[in-house]
Amino acid sequence: MPPRTQPKVFILLLKTHKLTVLITAPSTSTVDDIKVEALDALTSGVLATPNPHGEYAMEEDPSDWEVPKVSSKDDFELAKAVKEKQRPTGRYESLDTKAQLKSVLASWDPVFIQFKDANGGLLPVKVSLPVVNDEEPEPTPSAASKGKRKAD
Repeated sequence: MPPRTQPKVFILLLKTHKLTVLITAPSTSTVDDIKVEALDALTSGVLATPNPHGEYAMEEDPSDWEVPKVSSKDDFELAKAVKEKQRPTGRYESLDTKAQLKSVLASWDPVFIQFKDANGGLLPVKVSLPVVNDEEPEPTPSAASKGKRKAD
């Protein structure tokens, strides 16, 4: 079976803190083009609006999850998660800004924003990822419910 071809338009999940932005771009776009889109999203008025669900917040300080302010695309880098055996390791590698998307990412890949400190050093990636596996096991059908039903 031949390998799957990549789509001509990528859909990327741009993630930081508790924010996810969906970006569509041609697969021939560069990472720098995505940084321009990211800057536009990070400087939009959406981040300035108050949280309408603040009363439902868990026992955490909301200021811990504020997205840092940026003014240019030099204030952050885009990174992808380093994976081992298809599982994220908690480490991230910066993406080359001159690289085309199709050479460094696949469609629907999450792209993480790594902000820079005042000295230009990269800060650790801070992101809240949703839980994929519930802690409660799914109910399994019992042996009595399997097979043919008995006639009454």
